[in-house]
Amino acid sequence: MVQEIYQQGLARTKSGDRYGAIQAFSKAIAANPELAEAYYQRGLILFDLGDRQGAIKDYDQTLSLNPNFFDGYIARGLTHIAIADLVKAQADIAQALEINPQSAIAHQLLGLTYKQQNQVEKAIATYKKAASLFLELRDEDNCRRCIESYKPLEALLPPSTEDVFAKVQQKIDKGDYTETLIDLNWLLQIEPKNVKAFCLRGLVLGKLGDSQSALKDLNQALFLEPQNPEVRIGRGKIRTEIGDAQGAIADFNELLREYPSNNEIYICRAKAHLKLKDYRTAIEDFSRSLALNHQNPQLYCDRAEARYDFGDLKGAIDDYQQAANIWFNQSIMERYRYALDRINLWQSELEKQTKETKRQQNQAAAMVDLMQMPSLELQQRLLALVAGNMAIAQRLIDIAKQENPNMPEVWYWQKVVFDLESDRQ
Repeated sequence: MVQEIYQQGLARTKSGDRYGAIQAFSKAIAANPELAEAYYQRGLILFDLGDRQGAIKDYDQTLSLNPNFFDGYIARGLTHIAIADLVKAQADIAQALEINPQSAIAHQLLGLTYKQQNQVEKAIATYKKAASLFLELRDEDNCRRCIESYKPLEALLPPSTEDVFAKVQQKIDKGDYTETLIDLNWLLQIEPKNVKAFCLRGLVLGKLGDSQSALKDLNQALFLEPQNPEVRIGRGKIRTEIGDAQGAIADFNELLREYPSNNEIYICRAKAHLKLKDYRTAIEDFSRSLALNHQNPQLYCDRAEARYDFGDLKGAIDDYQQAANIWFNQSIMERYRYALDRINLWQSELEKQTKETKRQQNQAAAMVDLMQMPSLELQQRLLALVAGNMAIAQRLIDIAKQENPNMPEVWYWQKVVFDLESDRQ
């Protein structure tokens, strides 16, 4: 009998007869006060009709009769959200998650409560969890709703330390040191013991010409982490930037004794040697670095520039070709085209250099030949000895060449003259 009345309530709910459904559920409850489902169904209708407190009372009854009823906690939590009682709403959602920790709807409601409390980071994390769970259920609509809920919240978050460092590095690469300094000053106000920020600010200050402040930042970084190799590398970089390349090299030498396989230290020492115009040693350090990381195209470019300054134009072209090959394989076409432009420029220069070298060699050879030719006086002496017959003179010279190969031209003339004059005597 009670179940029949309860089923009538469900039927009237389905048909849209909400008041008739309430009457049916109330009759079922009167007949069986422990029918938890009837309280729950009546609570749902009361919520739809705007009777939030009535709905909560019914949910209370439901959960007192069935403490493990997941949907009951979700419904009551949603009602508490509607009346802005977020603390109780979160308590209900927590109970629901104890029953089903992987409930997408529970995480979604929890994200909503965090959002309404302006707990932005928690709201984003919870909405992301809900979106992931809805995706597993292939519920694309609810997944999209969760994403649409947390995306605007991400814009409200302050940038993370990692984000700031990424932007700082981009600005350093572009040479925008003033803006970089502003970012690092802001970061150090928030995190006054951030060693990396001190190192980068020291580097920027060094590039801006404020060597005293740069060293002060490096000293602070070393005070905070005296054995940190990154800090010590940073000090070497700053010493290079402020013109103390010899001091930087000393720092890098000490570091390499402790970290002989650290690729970055070789690169930094190479750049310090470049400051001293010691191109040969810089090339050697770039080569050591490439032995540790032969797939770094920028390293090939750095060595190419050092080789160019050293005068090894062909080696420089070969290095840029290596870089171009790597960038092509990585589909980084902008850098690939840059490398090709460099190769074409230097190839043209190499061709001009080769032509000039060959011209100079030919000119030198011609000078040597000219210097080896007999003087006019010697020629006249020989012609006088053969009665002016040039054919006889040339024949005698050829015989001398056959008998004494690989001698200078003037030697043969002198020998023929000497022999003829000796015969006459």
